[in-house]
Amino acid sequence: MLLHEILEFNRRRRGTATALIGQDGSRRTFAVLHDRSMRLAQALAATGAPGDHVAILSDNQPEYVEAYYGVPAARQRLVFLNYRLAVPELVRIVNDARATTLLYAPQFAETVASMRDELETVRRTLAIGAEYEEFIADRPARAPFADIADAETAWIIYTSGTTGMPKGAMLSHRNLFASMFNAQVSLPGDVPDAPCFLFPFPLCHIAGFAVVGQHLAGNPVALMAAYSPGEWMRMVDELKITGSALAPTMINMLLNDPGIQRHDLGSLRSLGYGASSIPAEVLRRAMARFGPIFTQGFGMTELSGNVIFMSKADHLRADRETPELLRAAGRVGALADVRIVDEAGRDCAIDEPGEIVVRGDQVLRGYWNRPEANAESFRDGWFHTGDVARMDADGYVYIVDRKKDMIVSGAENVYPREVEELLFRHAAVAEAAVFGLPDEHWGEVVAAAVLLRPGAAADAVALDAFCRAELAGYKRPRRWFFVDEIPKNVSGKVLKRVLRDRFA
Repeated sequence: MLLHEILEFNRRRRGTATALIGQDGSRRTFAVLHDRSMRLAQALAATGAPGDHVAILSDNQPEYVEAYYGVPAARQRLVFLNYRLAVPELVRIVNDARATTLLYAPQFAETVASMRDELETVRRTLAIGAEYEEFIADRPARAPFADIADAETAWIIYTSGTTGMPKGAMLSHRNLFASMFNAQVSLPGDVPDAPCFLFPFPLCHIAGFAVVGQHLAGNPVALMAAYSPGEWMRMVDELKITGSALAPTMINMLLNDPGIQRHDLGSLRSLGYGASSIPAEVLRRAMARFGPIFTQGFGMTELSGNVIFMSKADHLRADRETPELLRAAGRVGALADVRIVDEAGRDCAIDEPGEIVVRGDQVLRGYWNRPEANAESFRDGWFHTGDVARMDADGYVYIVDRKKDMIVSGAENVYPREVEELLFRHAAVAEAAVFGLPDEHWGEVVAAAVLLRPGAAADAVALDAFCRAELAGYKRPRRWFFVDEIPKNVSGKVLKRVLRDRFA
């Protein structure tokens, strides 16, 4: 099955039903969404070639969802750009992807203008609005190709890498459908019939597969331009939202917002969470406020979504009988092939920590133009996630740590080496080590231990200004520690656990 076929089926069965609701209240039916997406596909096919890459820089606009379906229908690949990245980061990704078209929302016109001279392969920039409308006007409202294979790449989502350069995870139609089917089979009955689903994540995130999953079920999706607790509650109240998904940080912000007492949130029947670990105390408070309506998913971009799930029944059991379960990620999904292995690739014993490895239709096709990363991640037919977990006797998986030193701040992943390499470019910095520290609001914040060169001077304000020009805000260190020595082991590897313990 192909992504755009979801729209074809829904156009025939429920064409006049609402598919998308904008934050401003505007609505698009399945018929309109189908027709506009296919006109985009026709325009791209007529002006490009199969295998072209179309990068998109936008917040949560309805046209983004049209690109979800329309770009793969043109036998081209949609490259998601995180709009929070700094210009140099965006340029590196667009050039690495060899994108030929750059689609962007009007508010990023200045950003695109500053990028243009450095873009190596982009032949066309296309602004959402009048320019976009002219591009798709008078095109046939049907898919331009009838012979697309479901193994072909549909989306490329860049995920930060330990080398300092993000890697493009290539996700096929089959990958994304496997992820959607796994979620629906693994959480039966946990999503109410005919819900209106509120989507608060950026569409440039892998969480966007939930939008497609809702459309697969024929359900309308309300888009938030950007998450804020007050606006989320307003939309739940006014639209009588029945389902949504939130990162743990979003849940914490929601619980601490004084407006939570002023809105009617009683229509909610299902709240999913994921993207990072949730503190057990935050989950307890959330369940006390909303009731046993929570589900959890654990996954990653490379898995096209989630492979481990914690159902409403699991949460209820945790609340009433087994509090320890509040710290679990859940059980392996019904359609997932997941193991926890030791360094030799052998299955770990019950409660023995090991690395999560996965195989099956959900696993990405590979990283774009990264043979060395593919060789490292795919071994003996299994994808190695880099996440360390243990499984108890009942099959519940508990995430122990990250094998690699990734920091999860809010719902965003930060890899320390990218930040460290930038700090090493500062004339005053001799050594730097970047690590995560616990934070009540964000889950973790980025911290940096810095050793200055003899006689050099720099403070936190100067180094933050240096980072601001090159890094997205969520990647910049929020806590700075100026030290006389960076702790290392005998082989010269920085001991970040020592730093975390010292400065926590």
